[in-house]
Amino acid sequence: MKLTIFKKVSPLLLCGVLLLGPTSCKDFLDEEPPSNLTPDNFYTIPDHAEAAIASVYADMRSGYDGAGIFSSSWQLLEAPTGTSTTETAQNSDLNNLYSLVYDGNTQHVINWWNSSYRIIAQANQVLAKVPGITPMDEAVKKRILGEARFLRSWAYFNAVRLWGDVPLITEPQTIESEDFFPTRAPQEEVYKLIVDDLIAAEAAGLAWMDASGRVSLAAVKSQLARVYLTMAGQPLNKGAAYYKLAADKAYEVITYANANPGVINLFP
Repeated sequence: MKLTIFKKVSPLLLCGVLLLGPTSCKDFLDEEPPSNLTPDNFYTIPDHAEAAIASVYADMRSGYDGAGIFSSSWQLLEAPTGTSTTETAQNSDLNNLYSLVYDGNTQHVINWWNSSYRIIAQANQVLAKVPGITPMDEAVKKRILGEARFLRSWAYFNAVRLWGDVPLITEPQTIESEDFFPTRAPQEEVYKLIVDDLIAAEAAGLAWMDASGRVSLAAVKSQLARVYLTMAGQPLNKGAAYYKLAADKAYEVITYANANPGVINLFP
């Protein structure tokens, strides 16, 4: 009797296994990890835009710090002036920095380079992905894109003054990108992008001042004046026309500050 029942049931079980087997793994085991975020699936809601621009600010805050014991990356800017002679036996990179014998292996140089291009990469993601987020308040979107433009220009302004010709990257990159190893662009092209970014940021509807520390219109105009002033002299030698551009832009900030001393204090 038991043998007869087994003979009748076993073919049914076998059919069930054959029918369910090919689909069970796909339906129940092959899952998309919900926590694995990528640039393709992240930029979908306004909060993602805010988080993305916050990551650019975060790289500005922390990326230029830490260059070994008794040292920070900002000292790379101080060393060429020859005005500081601080030395420590525990940090050969710092000693080389102040002896003006540093190179691409010096930690301060590595930190500045990597941090600059991290900021640029994050800003490129914001500029490429945030415009596609819908629905989203257009004024907020415009502000975030303006901030990203300013932050990218700020990083490039540091880079071009430190190294001259540098890679000019304006789009998000992956390992499949054709220009994954970009060549250095002439300084003229880098400065053009810097100015274009700042002019775009100037029209982004930013407040003159922002107590939270975010990019403000005063910061954009002041930075644009500084860039014009730099372009007027070495190495581009744009001359009198750019000195005037710098003066005019600085005058806009001075005029507003004089009319609104409660908003901007030029002499804190």
